[in-house]
Amino acid sequence: MSNVYPLAPQTPQAKPAPIEFDDDLTGRDAWMFTPLVAIMIALPIMVSALFAFSAWHLAHRDEAARSGPPATFAMRWPEASLPTVR
Repeated sequence: MSNVYPLAPQTPQAKPAPIEFDDDLTGRDAWMFTPLVAIMIALPIMVSALFAFSAWHLAHRDEAARSGPPATFAMRWPEASLPTVR
């Protein structure tokens, strides 16, 4: 009976990660968190840059000098007169 092998093959144990959430999650699986870390770094930078650009644009625009007089609905038909109400 000494020649009996176990039913399940034995796999070598991998080195556990420093922060281990699961027994199956090891240091070799750290590459899965790379996109998450990249997003966590890049997203605040992008939001700050967009906010800074929009604040600069609002502070430095001179829209009143470039725009014409305000348009009204009646300006579409300048030759027509107002209808008479009876």
